[in-house]
Amino acid sequence: MQQVPQHLHIHVGRPVRRMSIAGASATLAALLSNDLTANGGLGGFSVAIMGPRDVRADLANRIGLILYRVEVDPARRRHELPRATPFSPRRDALGLELRYLLTVWGQASAEGEQVMLSRCMDAFDRNPVISGPALAPGHPWEAGDALKITPDSLPTDELLRLWDTIDAPYQLTIPYLVRTVRLPVQTRTDAPMVDVRTLVAVPEVPPR
Repeated sequence: MQQVPQHLHIHVGRPVRRMSIAGASATLAALLSNDLTANGGLGGFSVAIMGPRDVRADLANRIGLILYRVEVDPARRRHELPRATPFSPRRDALGLELRYLLTVWGQASAEGEQVMLSRCMDAFDRNPVISGPALAPGHPWEAGDALKITPDSLPTDELLRLWDTIDAPYQLTIPYLVRTVRLPVQTRTDAPMVDVRTLVAVPEVPPR
C-alpha cells in the first residue's frame, strides 16, 4: 500500500467529506512523490499541488501540478453508482475531466529540470490508472473508483496564451488529462426499488 508523504499535508485521520477534485490532485501528487522516492529519490525537489496564482518567478526545485481547467465529462455526465442496498434510492454523481500542467522548476541547471520532468512523465506513463489504496485518503471515494491519466493535446499557441494569463515566465510544461472525477454522490429523490407482489383471488367454480 502506498503511503502519502507527510510534506503534502494530506489529512489521513478521520475522513473529511470533500469534493473529489481535491482528492484527484492529492492522489496525483502522492503518486509522483512516492514513485520518485522509490526510483532514485526526489533529489531535493518537492511535489506541490498548485493553482495558476501560485506560480512565481522565484520558484526552485519544485514539481508543480497546476490544475487550470475543470470540465464536465461529456461521456459520463451523470455517473451511475450502485445502490447502497437493493431497495435504496438510486445514486449518481457529476462526472468531470480535470486538466493539469506538469511543470518542473529546477535550481542548478536546465538539464536537471529536464531529467526530473522526464522522470515524472515516466511515473505517469507506468501508472495510467490509479485505484484502490493508491487513491488519497480523506476524500469521498466509492468502491471501484479509478483515475485515468493521459497526456493531453494542447496546441503550442494555446499553451503560450495560458502562460500569458498566468502572468509568469514560461516554463517547460506537459499537459495532462485526468478522468473521470466525481463530485460527491447525490441520492435521487425517486422512489426506491420495492419488491411488490400482487395476489389475485380467483373464486372457485363449482363443477357442473
